[in-house]
Amino acid sequence: MRNLLKPGVVMTICCGLAACGVNAQHEDPGATGPAKPYMGEALPKGEAVIFAPGTVSVAGRYEYAMSIHPSGDRVLFTVEVPGEGAAVFMSRTMDGAWTAPERVSLTAGARRREMEAFFSPDGRSLFFAPYDEGLDVRIWMANLTAGGWENPRPVGPPMDQDPAFYPVQASDGTLYYTNLAQRAVYRATLDGDTVVTALPAGLGAGGHAFPAPDGSYILVDSASLDSDSGRDIFVAFRAADGSWGSLQPLGPAVNTEHSETCPSLSPDGRFLFFSRYNEPGGISDIYWISSEVVRQQTAPPHPRALPRNG
Repeated sequence: MRNLLKPGVVMTICCGLAACGVNAQHEDPGATGPAKPYMGEALPKGEAVIFAPGTVSVAGRYEYAMSIHPSGDRVLFTVEVPGEGAAVFMSRTMDGAWTAPERVSLTAGARRREMEAFFSPDGRSLFFAPYDEGLDVRIWMANLTAGGWENPRPVGPPMDQDPAFYPVQASDGTLYYTNLAQRAVYRATLDGDTVVTALPAGLGAGGHAFPAPDGSYILVDSASLDSDSGRDIFVAFRAADGSWGSLQPLGPAVNTEHSETCPSLSPDGRFLFFSRYNEPGGISDIYWISSEVVRQQTAPPHPRALPRNG
């Protein structure tokens, strides 16, 4: 699964596929309330740094799929201990401080394992990918409440016909996700809980995708242009006709000799989060960096840039 999944999910989910600046020491000037934003972490700039080391990014386990509620008071991410299945962890603000991240059950026990949970842009819904074993992973959704969530249920046909994960909703309501059967990013149009259309997103052979809040670009991880086994993070900018341009690799501030996967953005688009597999044994931590690293990607596409499809 290394060309599509995180290494930690390789043995757990689907063994038969090919796999998935200075640190600024100041507070956010726009912060309000007693609890500091981003779990109190100092904001990064031109250099990618580990997010919340020892709290979110813990040595010896995989962390990926970072999501922040639009209100900034809740954080979700996926944890996977080598040899075990995935689980979603949450931290939230309470009594003026961030709680220690704890495992949550999004399906109320209906599925053994859960991963890759993302808040909707309006903060009213939650999309995630639960599974029991093998390739039975499917996309679910739930309604968000002030105290948590309610009514978890699978998203219906045609999305439920293929194994799928990494469900991220764009500001226009489009739901982007990874169709594992087709090994490609898809986009779905929803009418409430009903899937109206589910089609290839036109991004080529990408894995996990995340659209910018303003819709101007989309991030996706895919096979590295400089490695036969690694993965890098790419960006595609939206063309005048609404289609996505060619995938361009982000620069060395993000992509290294290690694999980088699972891009996501803060709700305001200011910060890019991703997983870097540079721990011993190829285990990942979550890193973050200013999203200016994406906006600075103005050079012509790499000569080996990935082709579009769809």
